[in-house]
Amino acid sequence: MHIGILYSSEKKVIEKLAQGLRKGLEEQVGTVLLFPDNAGHFRGLAACKILFVGSYVTSIFKAKTPPRLRDALNKIPGIAGRRAFAFVARSGLGERKALLSLMNDMEKQGCFIIDQRSFSSEKEAYEFGKKVKLVWK
Repeated sequence: MHIGILYSSEKKVIEKLAQGLRKGLEEQVGTVLLFPDNAGHFRGLAACKILFVGSYVTSIFKAKTPPRLRDALNKIPGIAGRRAFAFVARSGLGERKALLSLMNDMEKQGCFIIDQRSFSSEKEAYEFGKKVKLVWK
C-alpha cells in the first residue's frame, strides 16, 4: 500500500519535514512517494491510500494555502475520499490559521482529514511518521 506526500516546494523547511516524515513512514509501511507542488505530473498519487499534505504559514493574520500548492491539489485526479493528514512548519503565530486554510482546500477536493500537525524539525516529523497509527480500511 502506498502513501503519498504532497508538499509546498517554496520553502526548504517543508521539504525537510516531508523527508523526515517519509523516513518515519517507510519504517512502518514501505513505499512512500514524495511530490513537490512544482512537479510536472502527479502520476501515482491517485493510487496512494493515504495522503499527507505540507504547507507553511504565508501570513500571520490572513494565512492561506500557497497558490502553487492549491493549484497542485486541484490538478490531482482521484483524491476524493482519500484519508489525509495536513502538516505545516511550526512558527507560532498564524500556524493554526494556515492549517485551517490547508484543510479547507483539501476538503474541497474531497479528502477526508484524519489529523493535522505542526512540526518544528525534521526529527519531529520522523518520530511522528514512525508512530502514527494508519487506518487501513
